[in-house]
Parts: sequence; structure tokens; C-alpha cells
Amino acid sequence: MAKVVYDVVANVGEYKTNQGETKKRYLTCGKVFENDKGQLSIKMECLPVGPDWSGWLNLYVPKERNAAPISEHSAAKANAFVDDDDLPF
Repeated sequence: MAKVVYDVVANVGEYKTNQGETKKRYLTCGKVFENDKGQLSIKMECLPVGPDWSGWLNLYVPKERNAAPISEHSAAKANAFVDDDDLPF
């Protein structure tokens, strides 16, 4: 079974925050997978175009996506619109 070992990321420009800070804008373009034999494969989902892209793609170790704890308020809000009795199946 293949596992994700890197995110493929492009720097596609800059933006200013509300505080006036200039930050880089990044776009995740795909993933690098490693199979059971140690072979690497790249799955591209998009490729940036335009004058702000330098042509370089960077590889980063994927971050944990669900590392932040969910508060009771946000969990209740997410489940507020789900009523199992209304589902047709």
C-alpha cells in the first residue's frame, strides 16, 4: 500500500495581511507516494501558470491536518444541520 511522503508545493506569489505584512502564497499541487518497494511516484492535481510562478516545485513533509482539538461549540455547530431522520436511506 502506498503512503504519502511529501506534499508538492509551489510558491505562486505574495499577499499582504491586514497588518500590512507581506507573506508568500503557496499552492499544494500534488503528493509524492512511496510504495512497499520504496519506489516514489508523483500524483499532480494541478500545475500553476502565470508570471508569479518561478517554475520551481518544493517537497515538504505533510503536516498533521487534524492536530487541533475541536471545541464543543464547533463540534455542535458542525452537527447542527445533520438529522439522521431526514436522510432518505
